Amino acid sequence: MKFKGSDNILDYLQEVVHLDTQQHDNHIDVTVSEIYELTEAGSLDFGGSEFQPAEQRLIDPQKKNQDDDYGWWHLRAGQYQAKLNEYLTDLNGAVALLTLHKHAREAGILGNTSILSGNADETLTINFEVPKAGCNIKENARIATLYLLDQ
Repeated sequence: MKFKGSDNILDYLQEVVHLDTQQHDNHIDVTVSEIYELTEAGSLDFGGSEFQPAEQRLIDPQKKNQDDDYGWWHLRAGQYQAKLNEYLTDLNGAVALLTLHKHAREAGILGNTSILSGNADETLTINFEVPKAGCNIKENARIATLYLLDQ
């Protein structure tokens, strides 16, 4: 199995912020729109009847200067979920892989990888953990990478 070219990903991906920066040979970088702190425990059970998602609190980005177009999230150690600007439309049986961007990993962030095979207008999110030293993330930062698997 290998990855399809990024042009194939664009058949399914909407709301790309800046294609020239985000597009690479076999993947598309995806960008952060909102960040939520995970604040209360969720619940899992075998059958799903007692499932409850973890509670979340939206964090507002802070601008360094009033004239700035974009703000920053100054995150302390903890667990978070990023909602991404981009979203997937019907994958028509294709399978996508979403993982942390190389720069996010190098900034000390640990996060999940997701296998996606959804139907229509799937919101992209990624859960991540910020290290003890913290991390600053700017609005629209490339936080994750999306690949399309070739079967």
